[in-house]
Amino acid sequence: MRKWLPHDLWIVIMGMVLLYTGLSFIWPFNMVYMTTELGMSNTDASLVLLVNSFISMVASVIGGLIFDRLSGYISLMIGTVILVIGTFLLMTFHSYPYFIWNLWIVAVAMGMVFAGLYAAAGLTHPSGGRTGFNAIYVAQNVGVAIGPFLAGFLAEKGMGNVYLGAFIFALMYAAFFFIFFRKIDWRSENLSTETKHHKPGLKREKATWYGLISFSLLLLTYLFCQLPHVQWQSNLSTYMTSDMGVTAAEYGKLWSINGLLIVLGQFILIPLIHRFKQHLLLQIYIGIVLFILSFVFAMQATVYSGFVLGMIFLTLGEMFAWPAIPTIAYRLAPNGYAGLYQGLVNGTATAARMLAPFLGALVVTQFGGITALFVGIFTLLLLAILTITLQKVTETKIKNKVREENYHEIA
Repeated sequence: MRKWLPHDLWIVIMGMVLLYTGLSFIWPFNMVYMTTELGMSNTDASLVLLVNSFISMVASVIGGLIFDRLSGYISLMIGTVILVIGTFLLMTFHSYPYFIWNLWIVAVAMGMVFAGLYAAAGLTHPSGGRTGFNAIYVAQNVGVAIGPFLAGFLAEKGMGNVYLGAFIFALMYAAFFFIFFRKIDWRSENLSTETKHHKPGLKREKATWYGLISFSLLLLTYLFCQLPHVQWQSNLSTYMTSDMGVTAAEYGKLWSINGLLIVLGQFILIPLIHRFKQHLLLQIYIGIVLFILSFVFAMQATVYSGFVLGMIFLTLGEMFAWPAIPTIAYRLAPNGYAGLYQGLVNGTATAARMLAPFLGALVVTQFGGITALFVGIFTLLLLAILTITLQKVTETKIKNKVREENYHEIA
């Protein structure tokens, strides 16, 4: 594997493993903690997560801009310092209302660091296409496999204990960052001409209307897929633990299964995807169909094994769809705007985490319970199929226009 992954990308990968392991002590349990430990209603807890994700989304875009305008190292350094402060405060003060305020501090760090790491994946593997983004995605899910599994044991001794684990891993990530990330070559002028990152002295490329429409449709597709996906860690988590008898430890293990399958599944999936690596939209279509199957199983589940099957299909859908999204975004980005485009992709996922808990809780309480939630989920996934189809049509027009311009230049 080392032969096709540059040394600098390996540093980014290891950083992502440490970062997401620590954050996986936090995010799967937010809804459960607020409703069971702090005594908040589903709607109030969802509002907290809405604001939390909005903060992270704004921080993601700011992080992407700092990456493009100043330096990837500076952007990540700011996020890393905020992460250590936020997790320390969360570990120390996690009663009401301090938990909410400290969670929002962590959200700032999450937005900046995620945008920076995904942009760094493109920077350190500028000609690798899907390879660099898939590598960072797998690294993220190593953390998902480890974090919730360890957090589940701590949660059995009291939910507040999970934040100690988050702080320890934040310190480990910070130590790794300050030792190794400064060794990365952040000067994009030394990279190949294929990179979309800004090179000092070179004029930034302007986005075309077709390019902006295509990118917007891609973001809409991502949003329509992420809104249902986030229900697994918000309203479905409450449904499973409160109504279906699933314990917090069992729920945490679902996410460990998710991360473990993604890591182990690469041995099967990478050769398979390599066969049609030029057909990224097909991967998204397959992912959406697998998401639909995931919620079919979750809707019908009456025992824990049913939710396990649902999580397996959800995981397979992620493995196809998620790495393809930032790869297409990198391809659509005008030269000099790779950091911003990755920040917007990360911001879209964050927007879904912002809206999904609140909208899901609203549907459940006002429009017919859990059945209405599943109807809404299937509607969103059908919309995702529509928007990615329109994106394909728009991108085809872009390619045809480029061919025409090249033809006229040659003529």
